[in-house]
Amino acid sequence: MKALHHLVVLMLAAAVLIAAAASCERYEAPPRPTIEGLTSGILDDPRAPVVIDFGTPIDPDTLFVKIALFEPDVEGALGDEDADPDTELRVLVRRDPLEGDLAARADVDAAAGRLTLVLDAALPVGPKLVLLVEGGLRSPTGTVSRHRVRVPFSYVVKCAEGASTFESGTYFVLLDVEQPLGTQIQLLAYIDVDPATGALVGQFTNADRNVEQKCPTACPSTDVCRLLPSPECVAPSTRAGSIEEWPDFVPNATPPTGYSFVVQGCAVDDGAASGVLTAPTTMVVESPKVTVEGLTMTASFAAGADGIVRATGSLTADVVRLGTNPLGAGKGSMAAVRLPDDRVPPNVPRPPARADGGAAPARGPDAGP
Repeated sequence: MKALHHLVVLMLAAAVLIAAAASCERYEAPPRPTIEGLTSGILDDPRAPVVIDFGTPIDPDTLFVKIALFEPDVEGALGDEDADPDTELRVLVRRDPLEGDLAARADVDAAAGRLTLVLDAALPVGPKLVLLVEGGLRSPTGTVSRHRVRVPFSYVVKCAEGASTFESGTYFVLLDVEQPLGTQIQLLAYIDVDPATGALVGQFTNADRNVEQKCPTACPSTDVCRLLPSPECVAPSTRAGSIEEWPDFVPNATPPTGYSFVVQGCAVDDGAASGVLTAPTTMVVESPKVTVEGLTMTASFAAGADGIVRATGSLTADVVRLGTNPLGAGKGSMAAVRLPDDRVPPNVPRPPARADGGAAPARGPDAGP
């Protein structure tokens, strides 16, 4: 009887092992895309082929791929994912076995599980992009990636060789944020540009209304004086009506309400203006606790008929967080004006070094304009 018992135990154990082995043999992970050379969401060369590795052989008839501008709404939905018929996905590159390829030659190595997109033209530098692999992608053995997969990325900002006429100096900058919350951010920024290459570094600092300013009629303790467009007592949080109201603002870099952050980028002349593109950066405010990740600004700077340099442009951000809660991607517009050197308010912070490694002009912490 004991021998029979041992035999039964051995048979059961063998059955379990066989079943486990069969189960392991049956499992195969579905194809999952990764972009070769992608480091911390950044690629180097916008003209180089985009190589996608799926980690397993793929069925090319089920491979539908897009590269698009990454413009999610406040809930994270892309233009072809939301319920709004007026939004659409802005596709830059497409591999589609039904509708045909767009803006690239698609080379598929099905056995190796690789797709190489040989671009017709360089992809944009600065704006956030996203690789989209549509659900339904199969391996030859039948495993399926059932849902759309997103791989956000962007290209590193590299300055082209050539001189720039961009004026280094102090600028008043207004960021009018449309998403995920409507708000305005006022900044005083010292931007230092290497005129030989256009490489720039800027120190962007929170700007608050000047509480020391006096109105013709004294303001209550809850208000401050706004001199432009006309003298008036207003709440400290009142938005600026335009960049021309810069004399009403002073820098505040001291936490918890103040903050300052460094921006790197390039200034490139096009004959009529200087286009400025910044690399993604992070802005952190302690009170209230707000973090803006992947903040990028694109603008065109030019002198007006009055000789003053002004700019208009746009801003994007990967995500805006309130505390630790993500509110969604950021989007909005920006405007800026260069301040006269003799009217710069005291204590505007300077960047530690220029993007080319040169030091920004020295300025003591208590220096005046």
